[in-house]
Amino acid sequence: MKPALRALILLVPATLVFFGADTYQKPPKAIEDILNSPTTPTLSLSPNHAYAIQDSPVRYPPIAELSEPMLRLAGIRINPKTNGLHNTTFQSNLLLRKIPEGTEIKIALPPNPKLSLARWSPDGSHFAFTNSTAAGIEIWIGDTSGRTHKLGNVRVNEVFGGGGGRGGGAATGGALQWMPDGKSLLVHTVRANRGAPPAEPSVPPGPHIQESLGGGKGAPTYEDLLQNPHDEDLFEYYATSQLAVVDSVTGATSPVGSPAMIESAQPSPDGKNFIVHYIHKPFSYSYPARQFPTEIEIWDRTGKMLKKEASIPLGGTGRGAGAAAAAADEENPIAAGPRGLNWLATEPATLIWFEGTGGAGRGGRGGRGRGGAAPSGATANTPPEPVHDKIMVLKAPFNGTTQVIYEADTGLEGFTFTENLHTAIVDGGGRGGRGGGGGGGRGGAGPATNAYLIDFANPKEAPKPLWTRGGARYNDPGRPMEKTLPSGARVVILDGDNVFLQGSGPSTTGDHPFMNRYNLATKETKPIFKCDDDHYEVVEGLLEPHGDRFLTRRESPTEPANYYVHTSSGQLTAMTHYPDPQPIMRKVHKELVTYKRPDGVDMSFTLYLPPDYTPGKPLPTVLWAYPYEYETADAASETATNGSRMRFTEIGGYSEIFFALDGYAVLDNASMPIVGARATVNDHFLEQLLMDAKAAIDKAVEMGVTDRNRVGVGGHSYGAYMTDNLLAHSDLFQAGIAESGAPNRTLTPFGFQSERRTLWDDPDLYIKMSPFMYANKIKSPLLLIHGEADDNTGTFPIQSERMYEAVRGNGGTVRLVFLPSEAHGYRAKETIEHVNWEKLGWFDKWVKDPPPPNLRGGSTNNNDKK
Repeated sequence: MKPALRALILLVPATLVFFGADTYQKPPKAIEDILNSPTTPTLSLSPNHAYAIQDSPVRYPPIAELSEPMLRLAGIRINPKTNGLHNTTFQSNLLLRKIPEGTEIKIALPPNPKLSLARWSPDGSHFAFTNSTAAGIEIWIGDTSGRTHKLGNVRVNEVFGGGGGRGGGAATGGALQWMPDGKSLLVHTVRANRGAPPAEPSVPPGPHIQESLGGGKGAPTYEDLLQNPHDEDLFEYYATSQLAVVDSVTGATSPVGSPAMIESAQPSPDGKNFIVHYIHKPFSYSYPARQFPTEIEIWDRTGKMLKKEASIPLGGTGRGAGAAAAAADEENPIAAGPRGLNWLATEPATLIWFEGTGGAGRGGRGGRGRGGAAPSGATANTPPEPVHDKIMVLKAPFNGTTQVIYEADTGLEGFTFTENLHTAIVDGGGRGGRGGGGGGGRGGAGPATNAYLIDFANPKEAPKPLWTRGGARYNDPGRPMEKTLPSGARVVILDGDNVFLQGSGPSTTGDHPFMNRYNLATKETKPIFKCDDDHYEVVEGLLEPHGDRFLTRRESPTEPANYYVHTSSGQLTAMTHYPDPQPIMRKVHKELVTYKRPDGVDMSFTLYLPPDYTPGKPLPTVLWAYPYEYETADAASETATNGSRMRFTEIGGYSEIFFALDGYAVLDNASMPIVGARATVNDHFLEQLLMDAKAAIDKAVEMGVTDRNRVGVGGHSYGAYMTDNLLAHSDLFQAGIAESGAPNRTLTPFGFQSERRTLWDDPDLYIKMSPFMYANKIKSPLLLIHGEADDNTGTFPIQSERMYEAVRGNGGTVRLVFLPSEAHGYRAKETIEHVNWEKLGWFDKWVKDPPPPNLRGGSTNNNDKK
């Protein structure tokens, strides 16, 4: 069976005529109209909140774009034309809006643009974006008047990604980022004069050999790995970049160091030094590039190495840290050794990192964390705990003595400076900390996270406990709001002694986002904003420093999301007026339905009913879900009211909600909790899965919206795996749809989802949890859909191919649709249309109006169509 086949049609009884297709098909007009509708725009505020950029993503690129050349190397998919990533989401337009009035300012754009999201300069006066062309990835600079210009012939190398996150208070931006001066850019450029890519040998030079001399460890089932020496040559060719500082006005380029396979580079606050991560040979055929041997070094502007921070071996732990670190685990969750190397935002060039000593407590993550909690149960006589974590600094020129500026008897999860640049909010586990040898407290154990205020100017002063996050999510205090300084550093906004805490406001009736003023000295909380019961509204940013005016994004079931200027007194002024892009969806009934599993776990699904639904009439029904694991029943129950009931419904892609426009009741995002201790949660996977599915159907039947004899089930990825299992082990469903699944767990032998036992640890579990092993029991019709270029760990296309053969060979009713050029999620316009056509046709045939039982099973080989 060849992957290039677009549709493999199941054997069906000769008396039935089944639709077949080897060309792309279109769904009904109502769905096509929605697919062609524009999305409601979103805004990206400038650091000074004086302007915002409105983007327009290309929702569904043509299949011709997805079919462009693609190199699958070391876990990365490279477009050789651009030297960037394949299957990238582009913007077709960018638009400026002045804040707060919302006035539109047109941005001058290149012809036929394929744009990235814009990146604001630290002061908000300029922005940078890329444009992908057949000749490579260009850099464009714009200002708040809408004028733009291209930066010469600079070409960006985006093999390691064009985006970026933030860490340690300073901004990082992937292959393209602003320097702290706000006038130049740090760019991973394509090497000049690098020549043509390595040619593939016409005659193999010899066999391709791999060897392990003992001491190996299991790796996940990664896709797109290197296969041979030619792959290695190609990867090195495309992944090698020249780091350079580029003037945003003239385009003048100053190289930094020699070309290397640079994963990331982060400038110091004074712009004179860089933390550089680069990978090197020997490569691996078992691991992706991000786990290749890595060097972490400090460079100056010429590329001279000032300090070697770490040499991390192939597959080594502590990646991204200041040095190699021992892995944390259940028994020793604080990783020993340095991690989270970054720049101290308050100094010109000072390194800062966490350094764990191992031991009990909550493990931390490197970099600048968020959130926190306060210690509890401390007493004056509590003996100090062993030190488990430290914050370390080392000043330029990086050859002096390392200083400890904070110690804690818990794992630290991060810290963020406040706007005054000497106090910081440090996040850690459920125990107190000690500041620079000062006294400390001991807090309660458990999953809570604590936040403390520490003063870097007075390191011997004990940390001040602030708030607690953890336990019941309904008690979430929120997270501190931040701003970007002109230097590019991210800091917590201060208003005197106050910070602003923003949260989603989870409750038993759904989310009610809020913003509070929290006094760091008195710990008093003053509410400023809370979303009302009839809308979903979230604060996007402050428009003045005291929080009296702020920008929100507001929507309701009948109102598309728009931006408003909101005052603390409650005054509301619309800044944008985006129309409803999908009016027909306002006729679809939407309702969050809650119920209980027989063992008392709270459950929910979102019910969608057709526009012309007659109350009390049972309908053919689609149950769509994805299983999740929880350690406790309480944790599972809390998710039953996740999200808001007041969101504006806007759909697209191959959403299961489209079934509501075809006369179905849809039980969307139905709860499928699997509850148990982390190490053994899957021991009762099947029993709980069946209980979950039956509880959802029972509730829908009880409501009078579902015909129990006409229910179909479906899901994507692990939801597809769920679908296969439900058809193999129950008779609850008339048919199923499994998108991009992995039904054979023996093909993921080193674990899957939260399962960490290997196939060899518990072979019976892997067999029991593999619906492939029970394919002979699948008698309800099963539609398998899979991208031919699936890039997700474990969900190789062969999973669906072999499942098709297993069900077919055991006389079952099954159809396999392979999607050319598509990955784990599907994007091309032609694909999206066709997948909707497939799904509607399958359930219309087998669920909405199923044939008599004597015509549903078995077939003969004469009717196989491939």
